[in-house]
Amino acid sequence: MAKILVIDDEEGVRHYFNSLLSRMGYEVETAEDGERGFELASQPGIDLIIADYQLPGPLQRAALIKALREQSPDTPVVVISGHADAQTVSECEEMGVQDVLTKPFEIPFVSSIVKKLIGEPGGADQ
Repeated sequence: MAKILVIDDEEGVRHYFNSLLSRMGYEVETAEDGERGFELASQPGIDLIIADYQLPGPLQRAALIKALREQSPDTPVVVISGHADAQTVSECEEMGVQDVLTKPFEIPFVSSIVKKLIGEPGGADQ
């Protein structure tokens, strides 16, 4: 089963993604900050990372994305942002982020991105 790591400081956002992705058939891990997210991302078997761009603490924004890309260069990263302006999207693309999700999240869009990046849960492409 594919495993997705969701890193967000808002409990409601973590719950939303945990509920949605679990119902879709994925295994979900969550972290409330960049440091814990980075720690969980180092575990084997993480197939996709969804991370908030505006986290508290030292590992946030570009620092978190760069650290994740260095640690797990082959794991797709999707960024969550409530204010994804052109500069933020451009910065994310330059760091190798696969997509940027803006709030509010639309279930069909989230689903299509996840399936595009890691396939169906437990599918033949896993």
